[in-house]
Parts: sequence; structure tokens; C-alpha cells
Amino acid sequence: MRKVPVPGKWISRQECLADASYTCNLFCRYCHNPPSGARTEIGTVIERVRRSGVKSVSLEGCGEPTTNPELPGLIGGLRRAGVRDIMLSTNAVALSDGKLCARIARGVDFFTVNFPSHVEAVYNGATRSVKYVQAVKGLRNLSRLGLEEKVRFFHIIFRDNYRLLPDFVAWVTASHPKCSLVNLTFVRNKGRVNDDKGILPRYSEAGPFIKIALARAKLAGLRAVVQNMPLCALKNFEGFSFEYQRWRRGDEPLEGGLDRPAPAAACRKCSLAPACCGARPDYVRVYGAGELKASKTGPATIKPEKF
Repeated sequence: MRKVPVPGKWISRQECLADASYTCNLFCRYCHNPPSGARTEIGTVIERVRRSGVKSVSLEGCGEPTTNPELPGLIGGLRRAGVRDIMLSTNAVALSDGKLCARIARGVDFFTVNFPSHVEAVYNGATRSVKYVQAVKGLRNLSRLGLEEKVRFFHIIFRDNYRLLPDFVAWVTASHPKCSLVNLTFVRNKGRVNDDKGILPRYSEAGPFIKIALARAKLAGLRAVVQNMPLCALKNFEGFSFEYQRWRRGDEPLEGGLDRPAPAAACRKCSLAPACCGARPDYVRVYGAGELKASKTGPATIKPEKF
């Protein structure tokens, strides 16, 4: 039975510290939130967290946190401010430096690694770089430190990699079998995407490959979720939905700060709507809402997958 959320409260409270970084060492084609270069003093960030009483934070957003030379000081300051859990969102490129990797790792509980492809050419094309080898070395450094179980792969689904999703899951299973999670996230049409159909695929194009990837993950005993995909595009795989999992545990389906769903006619008639992320307005602007289908299935009848 789903818990009934208390109005105005969140069961899972975590603060995303987007000002942990201000630049990046990659230039990803699909980046929805490019860095602005604006800096925030780490003392200001630490004091804000101290006053809020938040016990779990994620260091992410607006760039790559490991490019911030003050990152170790920020992590230490957050611990002294009473933070229990620290998640670092990183592309792992800078972690190819073994000494830096070890220094940062001492204060981090989970690493969410943005890794767009296991295929070097696809990775380098997506990131407009030649840093695939460094990113792979960063992942290996985490494994050597015994931290593979603290690694979560964050895999943006976009035009160049969606057909490779099943093989990506197979690569993770073979190369990093102890990782804690694979998060497949459909690209957001914001930032550098800018309505480019060469980056943004249709739900109906990517959907079959997403389902095969999720099935492979389940068979391999690898935890996996899919994010930013309407439940109707995941028919028979709804239990893998990140937003559905949030709804099931009593949270709002969409995290705070995300765009609300587009007001599609099919969604208004859909019984799954309360547990669904819907289609983003920026997606509907490009492809319309014709792919969305109303369902009569009750969300509480869907079996959640292991997460």
C-alpha cells in the first residue's frame, strides 16, 4: 500500500547543490544545464546547508564538480555542518588522477557517473572530446579503491546511443558488476539540445531498446531504472520508472525544480497520471503528443522492480 504523503512535506529530503561547480571539462551535446561560470563561495554553500539542517546532499548541476579546486574543502565543510550522506555527480574524467580520486573518495558516499556510451567513438562524439580513456580510468580507480558498489551510472538516452542501450547494460554487467544502479534518463530538450532532432529521439524510437536494456539488467541481477519517460511509453515495464518508484514511496513523481508535464489530452484521461512524469513541454513542442496513450490501469496494481 502506498504511503499517503503529508501536504508540503517530502519523505525523501535531499538538497541538490548545483553551485558546487561552475565550469566543466566536457562539452556534451545533450547538456540541458550548461555551466554559466558564476561562482559561489564554498563558505556560503556550507552555511546555507548548516542552517537548513539537511542531512543528505548531492553535488551536481551547472558543470563538473571535480573541476572545482575547492571541492575537497566543500566536502569536509559539509561533513562538519552535519551532513551524513554526500553524493557526487561526476563524469569521472578528473578521477583518472589516482591521488585526486582517493582524496575525494574519502568523503563521498555515492558517485553518480554521467557516462554516455561504452563505445569510444560515440562517447567522444557526445562529449565533443577525446576523454573516453580518462573517464574509463576514473571508473577503474574507483573500483581499485573498493568503491564500485557506490557507483551509480547515469546514462542519458539520446539519438546517437539509444540503439546501443542493451549493449551498454551488457558492458556495465561485465566491467562493473558490483555497481549499485544504472539510471537510463531520456534526454531533456533544454540547454544545448535546442529542439535538435539529431539529439532528441522520439519515445517510440527509443522505447523498444530501453525495454530490452531493462530486461537484460533484470536478468543479470543489475538494478536499473528509467527516468523522464511517460508510463505509456513503458508498457509492461512501468515498474522500472524512477518517477513511479517515487510515487510508490510517497513522494511526488517529479523532483522539485523540474518542469511540470505538458497538458496533453491523453494524460487527462489516464489513470496512471498521478504516478507518471508525463511528457515534458519541450518534448511536445517538437514531436507533439500523438504518442501518448491513456491507460485504465490503476497505478497501485503495477509491480515495482527492485530499486
